[in-house]
Amino acid sequence: MSRQRILVATIALLLTAGCGSADAGGASDDSDSPPSGAPDAVKRYVEALNDRDVKALLEVGDAPNKSWSRKQADKIIQSKGGKGLTITKAPIKYDQMGDYMGRVALTASASEGRPLRETVDLVYEKNHWHVVLFEWPSNKETSKS
Repeated sequence: MSRQRILVATIALLLTAGCGSADAGGASDDSDSPPSGAPDAVKRYVEALNDRDVKALLEVGDAPNKSWSRKQADKIIQSKGGKGLTITKAPIKYDQMGDYMGRVALTASASEGRPLRETVDLVYEKNHWHVVLFEWPSNKETSKS
């Protein structure tokens, strides 16, 4: 009889442990959810491209308004801007490595030219989501500007 009880208790513990790990993997806790606002940053990015607005592009990228950053933002505007883009898909995958980061597989139709398909990186800093526009120059490059 005691073997039977031990066996039943062991099975019950294993089932309980198995259910607990399934719930932990399947359900997300709100405290682990990424901060809201990432889709809005993607929208502002596309709006800045459509408006060919360098200043708005720098703002959504949280980039300084410096000569080197304006030049890089202008290159982005020249290649992707003013096409009347409309977001058709923008799924975001989130990661957390200290700050939250995200990656968007952005697809946008265009009223002029080819549709836009690109991967856009996002980072959550200073309580806001920002689009990663370009690599920042090293200290040597900023001192030349």
